[in-house]
Amino acid sequence: MNNQRLSLLLIPILFGAICAPQLATAQAPTIAEWSSRIWAAASDGNWATVDSLLNQVPVGDEDSLKTFRNQLDSYRSHKNTQSQEIITARDEALEEMMAFRADGKTLQAMQAAVKAQTLSRTLDDVMFNEDVQAIILQTQKEIDSLTKNGNILTAQTLLFYLRTFYEGTSRSDKYEHWDKKLDEVSVRVALLRQYAPEHLHDLFTKRAELLGDDPPQAYNKQAGNNWVERIDGIERSIVIRSLEIATSEHMSNVSWESLILGGLQSVKKLGQYPVISETFSNAAVKSKQAIWLKAVNEELKSCSDYLLHISGKRVLIQLLSRLLEVNDNAMELPHGVILREFGDGAMAQLDRYSSIIWPDESRRFEQQTEGRFVGVGIVINESKSGEIMVINPIEGSPAYYGGIQPEDTILAVNGNSASGWSLNDAVDRITGPRGTAVTLTVRRASEDKPIDIMLTRDSIKLHSVQGWWKESLDEEGQPNWDWFIDKDNRIGYIRLTGFSEETFSDTLKAIQQMQEHGRPNGLIVDLRYNPGGLLPTARRIANLFVNSGTIVSGETASGEELFRMRAQPNRAYLSDWPVVILINQSSASASEIVAGCVQAHNAGIIVGKRSWGKGSVQTVHQITHDANVKLTTQYYRLPSSDGGVTPGRLVHKMPGSTDWGVVPDVEVEMTVEQGTESRQLRHEADMIAKESKDERPDINRLITDGLDPQLETALLLLRANALSIVISEHRHARNTISEMIAEQQRANRTNQ
Repeated sequence: MNNQRLSLLLIPILFGAICAPQLATAQAPTIAEWSSRIWAAASDGNWATVDSLLNQVPVGDEDSLKTFRNQLDSYRSHKNTQSQEIITARDEALEEMMAFRADGKTLQAMQAAVKAQTLSRTLDDVMFNEDVQAIILQTQKEIDSLTKNGNILTAQTLLFYLRTFYEGTSRSDKYEHWDKKLDEVSVRVALLRQYAPEHLHDLFTKRAELLGDDPPQAYNKQAGNNWVERIDGIERSIVIRSLEIATSEHMSNVSWESLILGGLQSVKKLGQYPVISETFSNAAVKSKQAIWLKAVNEELKSCSDYLLHISGKRVLIQLLSRLLEVNDNAMELPHGVILREFGDGAMAQLDRYSSIIWPDESRRFEQQTEGRFVGVGIVINESKSGEIMVINPIEGSPAYYGGIQPEDTILAVNGNSASGWSLNDAVDRITGPRGTAVTLTVRRASEDKPIDIMLTRDSIKLHSVQGWWKESLDEEGQPNWDWFIDKDNRIGYIRLTGFSEETFSDTLKAIQQMQEHGRPNGLIVDLRYNPGGLLPTARRIANLFVNSGTIVSGETASGEELFRMRAQPNRAYLSDWPVVILINQSSASASEIVAGCVQAHNAGIIVGKRSWGKGSVQTVHQITHDANVKLTTQYYRLPSSDGGVTPGRLVHKMPGSTDWGVVPDVEVEMTVEQGTESRQLRHEADMIAKESKDERPDINRLITDGLDPQLETALLLLRANALSIVISEHRHARNTISEMIAEQQRANRTNQ
């Protein structure tokens, strides 16, 4: 099997080497013709032709040609090395899987199985391997056992890997099944996080022990009050109005019955998990549970009958009144808890992108769309042990100047323990009004005791437009970028991390700064790991490259067109620039609009892996001054690639679908290790640490060391396309100098 795969991987290279001498007998194309053919073949997704042409680099002794041949040799060397490393890593992953299985370590064995799968030629290759199937069967048994025993956090982790294993395979039915199971368990974990944080802390400890990781910090009882802020400001009117708008505006024409039943199933769980008695004592009293469950079950049975005679809104109003009254005589939960769980359960019947934006979430939601927020300026993540860890402080921010360091663990905010917090909880408590103070208590590996760091909140700009190399920071701590990934060939690089209100203007500034050094011969737009953002911003960015026709349109579930956005020629500032757009599995929404539009209009080449498949449009409706409802109201359709003869693609990933997202013109694999290492290098290279004497890593290693094959492929295509321009410029410069010398010689002879 390994030898077969090795042979397959080497065929394109050997084929090109064999055919090159035969093709050389034909009339050699000019450099301009050769460059155009490569670009056209890549645009058509015909890599075999590209590979063949790369074996026919025009002859010549120009320095640019010699440099390109060296770069091509390096690219091929990296590609061959990667092929060999992938085969080796795949075999090692399968061996690790067997070893973990023999040791009874099912979770680690499942991790290894997923790793082996990602390293295979196709995702189906190892699916029916007997050993892999044995691991899958054992995983399913352990999920059942863990769920029954209440260890749902480890069950959630196993479900994640099991679902991941089937994602993108021919067994989409299996993916849908385990995705649903994962959602169910995730709901239970969310309940524990809010109402049984000490129990969840114990589960984190058990999982860490199972994985051999360090246990989390000791539980702090202050975490038991985290739920209070979560329900602050929640009123019945928020739930009623949100569901009313959902029934009229959501694209699926959802029924009142579906929403109400979803809400009832959600609040029913409050009486099924006695572990939340950690916060609400009556949750463990069986008689109180029985009263609650009986009332909810009666509502579930009678809901459809009520709806035959009464309007949905009226049924909901009456139902909530009855539930809250029963609660007051049984579970005695705060009303906000019931209303929030009911609202979230109802909205879960729609789609994963529709939700109520509760009062405690409103500020965070505004920050995501505006591109600015008031806080201390740190990027955080949740560690394996469930703690809040600093990824890095944002340059120029209060955290940057205040001494917060990467890998600091946040133990408390203003003296309130962060134990059990979600990332959203941490963001809500760290951010706040500008000019106010906040104290972060952090644990640092180099210190024996926790450190208190007081910071003053300020306006933080999230830089969604980034360049190739961060040269310095200005007096305000804002970055100065080198926008050229290849100065000799004048190839620019822009990385968009989101689509906020300021992304377009910042992109124009970047383009302007590039042009100060001469017109670029090409541009790489990196949309990898970009989750999307605002539709109007995506339209403006796409219009930069497309001078006419449709950018994107929106339609209902039945195909009725709701809007059509067209390109404006006077805004297509870059329509004559050679452009390569990079995408991967984490490019979503607005990223897919830009990449898909450019691809449909043949305005650039798309390189990487198929995108996420989030092709729906959400609209936000205000409910109260601090609550909103976000609803999926449309699908967007990309422009037709044949001028409207056939419809453009819908990129949204539907349940059971095998076709979604933007499919790149040139598909380039990256291993998990390459993805991790390249992102880490990028992070470290971009980080200008305050008062640090350590040298930042060389960002060019992404290319010179072959760490980022997607980026290297994009750069190779642009270099090949620019070759004729660069050589022509050099020849022109050389001829101009020769003419000047000749003119001077003639002048000297005349003077003699």
